[in-house]
Amino acid sequence: MRDWSEGYVQGIDYIHAFYRDLSPALIGFALLLNGYRPPAELTGRFHYAELGAGHAGSSALFAAAHPAARFDAVDFNPAHIAGAARVAEEAGLANLGLSEDSFAELAARDGVINEVMYDFVALHGVWSWISAENRSILLDILRRRLKPGGVLFLSYNALPGTLAYMPLRQILMEHTGAAPGPLPRRIEDAVTFAGRAAAIRTGHLAQTDGVIDRIESIKRKTPNYIAHEYLNRDWTAFYAGDVARGLAAAKLSYAGPATPLDGIDDLNLSPEGLSLLQEAPSAEYRETLRDILMNRAFRRDLFVKGAERLNPRERRVLLGAARFALLVPPDDLPETIGAPVGRVDLPQDLYGPIGQALAEAPRSLDELLALPGLDRQGFDAVVRALMVLTSLALAAPVPGPNGYEARRASTDRFNRMVLERNRTGDELRHLASPLLGSGVALSRLECLFLLARRERFDPAVFAWEQLSAEGLALSRDGRRLATAEENIAELRGRDEAFARRRLPVLAALGIA
Repeated sequence: MRDWSEGYVQGIDYIHAFYRDLSPALIGFALLLNGYRPPAELTGRFHYAELGAGHAGSSALFAAAHPAARFDAVDFNPAHIAGAARVAEEAGLANLGLSEDSFAELAARDGVINEVMYDFVALHGVWSWISAENRSILLDILRRRLKPGGVLFLSYNALPGTLAYMPLRQILMEHTGAAPGPLPRRIEDAVTFAGRAAAIRTGHLAQTDGVIDRIESIKRKTPNYIAHEYLNRDWTAFYAGDVARGLAAAKLSYAGPATPLDGIDDLNLSPEGLSLLQEAPSAEYRETLRDILMNRAFRRDLFVKGAERLNPRERRVLLGAARFALLVPPDDLPETIGAPVGRVDLPQDLYGPIGQALAEAPRSLDELLALPGLDRQGFDAVVRALMVLTSLALAAPVPGPNGYEARRASTDRFNRMVLERNRTGDELRHLASPLLGSGVALSRLECLFLLARRERFDPAVFAWEQLSAEGLALSRDGRRLATAEENIAELRGRDEAFARRRLPVLAALGIA
């Protein structure tokens, strides 16, 4: 009997995760920026598929935030789909379809999932973790099931930036494969061994920029994450141009970066690099050259299937009508950010008024441009600021108001499920916003504080009851707090800060 895993890691589940990059609203904004019409009205009945969805954390949250739309999540790991089905049942997600299928089974099956055409398809990381045979099957699925005008979100390990980490990945593969014992222990031993190899200060691990930092980063990850990120039999990195040429077989063409910040060239390349980029004779070569000049290791791209190009006037009108909300208190907006070209100042006469305006209420780009102080900045400057803020999860695009009450009812059910789960664990910590059509990350303590308010309990006492039942305690100034009184006092201070800083933002987003 053929191994159902096809070389993919089994016996250890992938992490529970939500990926905001897959948000229909963010994808739609990125398409507008790149001059393409989004494939569907985001308050309507669009159809979205996430292939290789893991626990379907993203699809489940999006389904809650878009009850009029349909979401299908496919993963061949039965443990992932079983857990996702329980989430869907507890949250009442009638618009989430779950399929325990390999890509070959999905392509061959004549079930419901193969009777629909998709406006959106998301493949997050999957392209790099599967065999050439499965990539060919995915191309066939995309060719047959992505609607004309539909969009593919595709993220993958990119060359040349990934080259530096391939020897590290080989150590992890060889060490875990040869050692006895449970896989989590073997993974921990392999990471420790890689650290020891780097510490001798000779050879590739020590002499290649970024590898030691990568090892230190991996040490903070769970074995579940490391297993699925590094230990699959098929693990491939690609040049961007090769990916684009391959997807052409499914009638797909490159439509630009999914992360708006990646499209601001002067933040990613020096003037000399920009000059070289202009000499690339084709779009495919230009993206490969961009990655070489940046030494990029991971890409998030959008591809369209015959999507409609917007003329400049249409693009201006649609961008002007696009609405945005702030995700942090306005005084949390940074004055500088890190970019590939180094530290970059964010002009406070631009970002300050935008932050203050969005803190009051969601606003369209045209409404922002009409405000005193911003009216002199100009269209391009305000658009650029919104590209930066949305890419850094400081702001987010907002779908239209139609259907808000239905979205609010659906997200309330989903969020109740997530908060209840936090009584006993922290696997789910993203809550759904009916305003954003997307999710917001909270810490477990914030989830417990929010749940306590819904139940009308004292937040500090309630949080301590949940944590102490698991043998957990807080620390302050590097010292573990020993008594209940100390822990409750610390929790009370943290809850006061939560109520002052975070709760108003969550309320504005329709979460609290």
